[in-house]
Amino acid sequence: MFDTLEQPTQFISRSANASSHAADQTSKPRVAGPRQIDPVVERLHRALADSKRCGLRNARCRFDRGVVTLLGTVDSFYLKQIAQEIVRRVPAVKTIRNQLHVR
Repeated sequence: MFDTLEQPTQFISRSANASSHAADQTSKPRVAGPRQIDPVVERLHRALADSKRCGLRNARCRFDRGVVTLLGTVDSFYLKQIAQEIVRRVPAVKTIRNQLHVR
């Protein structure tokens, strides 16, 4: 669903026994790097934020293989429908699961 970047960990040995020290260091777990945002999710969030409806700026999206899931809370059923129509215009969207809650 969300991609993560794992930065390879490099170990530098300063001891005379560098090969055995490096072998010991490779058994340590790798630390994940910063999370990379899917460009489609970025476009979806930008489309909602750029809309003239301030009630949609807090809506969130998840994207997985063409399926967008809208999450969050809006003030009216009308805003729920508007959010759906906004994300429908993003080219990679095939299906929309509108799970926005109306207050």
